[in-house]
Amino acid sequence: LTRVLFDRRLRIPPSARLFSTIGAGPVIIVTTPETIADSPERARALEEAGAELEPITTGDLPEAFARLAARQIVSLVLEGGVALQAAAWKAGLVDAVHLYIAPVTLGAGGVRWLDLDTVSMASLADRRVTQIGPDVFMEGHVHRID
Repeated sequence: LTRVLFDRRLRIPPSARLFSTIGAGPVIIVTTPETIADSPERARALEEAGAELEPITTGDLPEAFARLAARQIVSLVLEGGVALQAAAWKAGLVDAVHLYIAPVTLGAGGVRWLDLDTVSMASLADRRVTQIGPDVFMEGHVHRID
C-alpha cells in the first residue's frame, strides 16, 4: 500500500496519524521544489516522520503521474477535493469513476464536485448504479474496455 498526498504547500503535519502506519507502506508527498526550498525545516520534519518527498517542477498532474509511474505506481484511487478531481479529469488521467450520492442538500455554501458539462455519468461505459440504503453508488469506465 502506497499512500500519495498531493500537497504543494506541505500543509500535512508531521504528527498526522498517517505517519504512524509507515510500516504498511510508503507515504509519498507530491510537492514543488520551491516549497521545499522555502520550508526546509517542514520538509525535513516530514521526511523524519517517514514521508518521501516527490518535487514536481511544473506543478501539474501529468508530471506527477509520470513521476509516480517511474516509481512503478500504475494505479491510484484518487480521493481529494474538487480542484484535484477536476484537474485529473481535465488532464485525461481518469479511467474510472466511483461516485457515492447521498440525499443531503449542501446549501448555498456547498462545493460542487465537477461541472455537469465536464463529466456526465451517461458518457461512461459499463455504467452501474447500486442503491445502498438512502444513498446511490454509481460507477463506470471513462474509456471503453474492448
